[in-house]
Amino acid sequence: MSDLISAVALFVSILAIWQTHRQASNSERLTEQEIELVRQQLASNRRSAIEERQAGVSARMFKDGKGWKVRVFNAGLSEAKNVRLVLDDQNQLVTENAVRGKFPMARMERGQSVDFLSFVHMASPDKETLTIQWDDASGKDRENQVEITT
Repeated sequence: MSDLISAVALFVSILAIWQTHRQASNSERLTEQEIELVRQQLASNRRSAIEERQAGVSARMFKDGKGWKVRVFNAGLSEAKNVRLVLDDQNQLVTENAVRGKFPMARMERGQSVDFLSFVHMASPDKETLTIQWDDASGKDRENQVEITT
């Protein structure tokens, strides 16, 4: 009889050890998942903090009545300062005379835009690259090259 009680006690002890080991293993896996989740949250917070400091200045061309216009806009989360449109000799759709009174802009708020005329004619190219430069809280002389199309 005492052998039976000893065997049952041994079995219960082994079962308890096995159960404890299994719970510790599950707990360890959960802890690793929690650590990974915290890492992902920190990375996401860092990205958000960077995005909040960046302006996103871009441009697009659109038809307005009979003519074409170019809209330069700030789609970023931050204000853009000293917004400049860099034109070279190859720009035919956008001329210096069209933008002279509007650029450089001292500041462009989030969601703000400015429109100016574009000169589209039979011999003008279908697309053209505009270079937009600006400063924001994340740095100076940020740049975006945008391909505008008619």
